[in-house]
Amino acid sequence: MRSLRAFGLAAGIALAAAGHAAHAQQAPHDPQTQMLPDARGAVPWSLLTRTSIQKVDGRLGPKFPDALRPLHGQTVKLQGYIIPLEPGLKHRRLLLSAWSPSCPFCLTAGPEAMVEVQMRRAVAHSLDAIVLQGRLQLLDNDPAGLFYRLVDAEPAAL
Repeated sequence: MRSLRAFGLAAGIALAAAGHAAHAQQAPHDPQTQMLPDARGAVPWSLLTRTSIQKVDGRLGPKFPDALRPLHGQTVKLQGYIIPLEPGLKHRRLLLSAWSPSCPFCLTAGPEAMVEVQMRRAVAHSLDAIVLQGRLQLLDNDPAGLFYRLVDAEPAAL
């Protein structure tokens, strides 16, 4: 009987602990890693990351810096790290990030530091930063919460 009470007490404590609400926290970047520095000839991440979030008509969306608006629809170069959206050695659709990914399918930054890329032809996966050229779209109301898209992209050089 005593062991039954002890088991019941232990089970009750375990259930109470399991039911305790956990609060989600955004994981900080590793202090030894840094955002990719701005590259001459590419749209600087320091400009892209100045995009903030605003509430308009009860919806949250991006507030692009004035200096970024003229690039909408223009052919630009971006340098960043591949974050694959699907498994494989080559990718036609990917995210380009200002931060080096810590794991292949982990998001390393918020929407201000990532660009959805739609490639003309598949590009080989790389752990190193790559340069892509394509037409930049600023996304005011993307259902996935993205701020930027690079379309008709292809590998380029700086």
